[in-house]
Amino acid sequence: MNALALIPIILLLQASYFDMQGTIINVISPSSLMIGNNTVTLVDVDASGLNQRQYAYLMDDLKSSLQGKNVFVKGGYVYFDLMGSYNSHSINEMTQKEISDLKDMRDFFCDGFCDY
Repeated sequence: MNALALIPIILLLQASYFDMQGTIINVISPSSLMIGNNTVTLVDVDASGLNQRQYAYLMDDLKSSLQGKNVFVKGGYVYFDLMGSYNSHSINEMTQKEISDLKDMRDFFCDGFCDY
């Protein structure tokens, strides 16, 4: 059997591991994505504790980097579709890391008016 003939079979097996796949149409919140016609709530993403400027920055960044991207979804975790394969780091992990980084940079976003 030709090795190229196995590629579609491998892709089908991998795709069946996921609950769904599709394109991110909208970023509703840091923890909620519209993928195709479905709203997916991201597990382990918590943007509480961000001030208004941090939240706005995060939403702008997420919208610019996620909208239009093809993804796989498995149980509340979303992964970039890298031409039939996926990165082991979920969008959930990347988003939560960005939230943590923004919290660490609080002084940058407060213009001296933040309550500590």
